[in-house]
Amino acid sequence: MSAYDGLSDVLRAAGLNWVLEQVEESINLGKTVIRKADASEFIDDQVAGQRRGRRQMQDFVTTQPFSNTERLDLFLDAIERILALPQFSTGVLKILEAESVTFVSERAGDDGHSLLSNAGQQQETARDRFREMRQKAGVTAA
Repeated sequence: MSAYDGLSDVLRAAGLNWVLEQVEESINLGKTVIRKADASEFIDDQVAGQRRGRRQMQDFVTTQPFSNTERLDLFLDAIERILALPQFSTGVLKILEAESVTFVSERAGDDGHSLLSNAGQQQETARDRFREMRQKAGVTAA
């Protein structure tokens, strides 16, 4: 099992399928690169008003697949962003000078979500452990 597959399983178990879906969508799209190519391959010479046989190299934007390392790095970046959310919510609670804020949903069966000021420390510890593991694995942030 690859590290990517292992992390995918962890996210699924944590109910974070949406993160996995977004990362996989980015991977499927590929990374954007600029390539030089003979423009006559892509442009009808008669329409462009050019003479046949004239070679003209131009830059074209295309995509190429991510390498396995790049795929893993995208995934790790997504996880790190998720781990940053509690720090953001803790900052909001400090600004509001509140111990908690509860978001109430109007949808049936949805109990809403609460931000608690005391949850920040545990989540910050998890974020620090994640960064340590990432450094030990030799994978740096993009």
